[in-house]
Amino acid sequence: MSIEIIEFGDQVRHLDRPEWGVGSVSKVESTSVEGVPAQRITARFANAGIKVLNSSGARLERLDADIASQETGTCKDQFDEIDRMSEDDLLAPIASRKLAELMLAIPEPCRDPFRSLEDRIRSTVELYRFDNGGKGLIDWAVMQTGLDDPLARFNRHELEEHFKRWSHEREQFLRKLMNEARDSSINLDAILDATPNGAAAHLRRFAR
Repeated sequence: MSIEIIEFGDQVRHLDRPEWGVGSVSKVESTSVEGVPAQRITARFANAGIKVLNSSGARLERLDADIASQETGTCKDQFDEIDRMSEDDLLAPIASRKLAELMLAIPEPCRDPFRSLEDRIRSTVELYRFDNGGKGLIDWAVMQTGLDDPLARFNRHELEEHFKRWSHEREQFLRKLMNEARDSSINLDAILDATPNGAAAHLRRFAR
């Protein structure tokens, strides 16, 4: 669900689609879903164009205007710092670790301890929409780096190598969550039933 009231002109981020980048809200309409008040929000996202979202299903985070405008610059500065450190023999190992931390991190919605285990599993399964094909790889790189154009910083081979390692982290993280679900006697069948067919296959490997 939307975590706060959104207004015209707000800058927002879709927590389940961070690869979309920052969105600028151009229209907000009052509506209801099963009798519950909601908002129908139209926003133009930097990497996804215009999207019409319902607050009952879209997890939108409102961003401070200054933060939104600085976000891409901050990400670029972060990678520039890593590059500078890499040129120093003493700092190069630290730079390598910092880069690995950034490129292998599992998104916060999957790790947030204040979210239910079922929600964290669903968010993790949604990560399987990324693959090493053209669009899937770039969308993943945008999410992971915060850069609108990751190819300005990495070449295709570098992204493929980082994605391969991240994919392994994704597998291990989902396995961990599914083990927690089994230990907690959570109904895995209910989670499988609510998961799209393509993604459910990944869950079934760990649900046995």
